[in-house]
Amino acid sequence: MTTNHLLPRIFGHKYPLITRAEGIRLWDADGHEYIDSISGATSVSSVGYGRREVADAMHDQVMRMTYAHDMEFHNEPALELAAKVTALAGGDFSRAVFFSSGSDAIESAIKLAHSYHTLNGAPERRVVVSRKRSFHGVTLFALGAGDVAARKSAYQGYMPSQVAKIPAPYCYRCPLGRQYPDCGLACAQELEQVILELGPQNVSAFIAEPIVAAGAPALTPPAGYFEAIRGICDRYGIVWIADEIITGFGRTGRNFGYQHWDAQPDILVVAKGISGGYVPLSGIVVSERLVRPFEEQNSRFFHGFTYQNHPVACAAALAVLGIIEREGLVENAAVQGAYLESQMRELAARLPMVGELRGRGLLWGMELVRDRGTKAPFEKSLGLGRRICERGQRNGLIIYQSGGSAYASDEIFISPPLIVTHDDIDEIMARFARTLEEVQAEVLPTRTADVESAPLPA
Repeated sequence: MTTNHLLPRIFGHKYPLITRAEGIRLWDADGHEYIDSISGATSVSSVGYGRREVADAMHDQVMRMTYAHDMEFHNEPALELAAKVTALAGGDFSRAVFFSSGSDAIESAIKLAHSYHTLNGAPERRVVVSRKRSFHGVTLFALGAGDVAARKSAYQGYMPSQVAKIPAPYCYRCPLGRQYPDCGLACAQELEQVILELGPQNVSAFIAEPIVAAGAPALTPPAGYFEAIRGICDRYGIVWIADEIITGFGRTGRNFGYQHWDAQPDILVVAKGISGGYVPLSGIVVSERLVRPFEEQNSRFFHGFTYQNHPVACAAALAVLGIIEREGLVENAAVQGAYLESQMRELAARLPMVGELRGRGLLWGMELVRDRGTKAPFEKSLGLGRRICERGQRNGLIIYQSGGSAYASDEIFISPPLIVTHDDIDEIMARFARTLEEVQAEVLPTRTADVESAPLPA
């Protein structure tokens, strides 16, 4: 065996060597099969593996033209993709631009918000407000806007100071000690309080995921939350950035996650599912309201990347979006998502260690607790989430775990490709149930009475 020269994420960890993938399955060099229940890395593989039409689209574009620098030229795939994405976004979204990673796109959205304020005569608007229990990327400003301590701790000295945070809409363990719906959406009202404390003239943008992913798997806000957020942003002239890196392109049963509410953001940040993992691609989709000052002043957005609007990546994304549209995969996510929810709820109800089940479409998360009645978490030293992922891998199922938080020690989530079928879900759930039951037997004695006296939250 040759020496491994790859720099790993974790030294000393043994990584299976994946050699083949098709549909929703992968195989390693030893012939072991895995069902990918998280679409690669939280919702990347939207249309599954091995789609010939994506490879053909990339090949055709390579043979025509592989690269044209965006500072000097536009290209047809990028223009067509921008038109397609803005149409899917709906509302008054009118422009899009494409980069290489979600972190790139988050930084770009933050810069665009500040540039918009500068054109409107308010360059002092620099503070970004984000939420606790969030994750927005690994570059420094994106990392600072997020709230996953395990990812941030080594780089605290580099974190930006122009970031303020408000509580997440985490009803299961409300950080404000309130209870929905009597709370009056206090977690949303915290945004207004922070804006007033900082001074509205200093605040540029508010950033949030419509449904949270890595920071709190599938954490979904209650009815009225984003409508309240929209009203507050309008009141103080704040740009609302929706991080749709996970929720975009059908994941939740709508084209975009924000469309579950009657409130439109100003900027959508997209990545992952847009290109299905076939190439690295991300982008931002911008409302006409934000674009207008740039057009009226013939201004420049002082920002750009070498691989911005890359023609081969954009061609791949067009093929992926074509598959999503032609095969009705947004609708499939809604239909199969409802079936997945029913199966997840049935499993969660009979497992005492499941404290909460939450999500929408094909994006579902579980919070695991030692005691469902008291919501007491497991000790972090148990490494329960990691243990479940490793056991799942042995059972042929890829599962994602959250990094944990100050509130909960272990959360996991399921997010299969949009092509998933009824039969696929049955197989995923059989392997998932086996995995959870095996781990629960190791860490928590079966207590049927506890399950009955402390039902799973609706």
